[in-house]
Amino acid sequence: MKILITGAGGQLGKKLSGISQTSFDIFTFDRQVLDITDFQSVEKLVSDINPDCVINAAAYTAVDKAEAEPEQAFNVNRDGPMNLAKVCSLLDIPLIHISTDYVFSGNKLSPYVETDEVKSINVYGESKWLGEEAVRDNCQKHIILRVSWVFGFYGNNFVKTIQRLAREREELRVVNDQFGAPTSTENISNVLMQIIKQIKISGFCGYGTYHYCDGPATSWFEFANAIVDETKQYEDLLVKTITPITTKEFPTPAKRQKNSRMDCGKLKNQFGIEQYSWQTALKKMVKDLQDS
Repeated sequence: MKILITGAGGQLGKKLSGISQTSFDIFTFDRQVLDITDFQSVEKLVSDINPDCVINAAAYTAVDKAEAEPEQAFNVNRDGPMNLAKVCSLLDIPLIHISTDYVFSGNKLSPYVETDEVKSINVYGESKWLGEEAVRDNCQKHIILRVSWVFGFYGNNFVKTIQRLAREREELRVVNDQFGAPTSTENISNVLMQIIKQIKISGFCGYGTYHYCDGPATSWFEFANAIVDETKQYEDLLVKTITPITTKEFPTPAKRQKNSRMDCGKLKNQFGIEQYSWQTALKKMVKDLQDS
């Protein structure tokens, strides 16, 4: 089975690129080789490879920077998925598109389900929502997988930022009134592979939008504490105190949701996929970083 993966330079794309599956033949492309905003390039490359499935892991993910660069964010997060969807539809290839919890406002008190109203509160979230709509409108055989608080061995993420600051400062101030679920790129990759195996089963009819995040839900403050505690197993850190603060005390260019929790029940019902543990994934990531 041939799988074409876009966005191979990102933290999820790099993880997907390293998947060793005897049943999969992986073709990965970063933006230097495949610019998904260029329709002709997308059409030629996908046609040449003729994969059994396409995973779009390409995205503009600089949430705060997007406020100052909306055109770039919309080009990559809306127009790119549209191009992929049109080509996949023409060639009758299933498309799996990675989206985000940022499509929601964060005002709901309980975990979000797939049918909840979408109301993004920043440019990044709006661009990702329009990308979802472009996929729905242009490719019938699609899976949109919304994920949250992504971290992993590759690229920049919250885990690496907290580790760096913990080595440099005696006190860290971390937001404690935003709640969601850290989600490992390794676990997302496992979920995607399980989905792909079922998509190729004859008569599959589970296309649509799904949520996946690791469990359990937590706050950025609690996540930061876990990161520091795990890192201390391997090295001495300068940090002495982690202080909880409010969102108002940590202003950012892009607004953030108070609630990013997502319900993964639909994914479990359709694919039989249980949530993995972010604590287990964090332990492995910290060890892998120490060993690298």
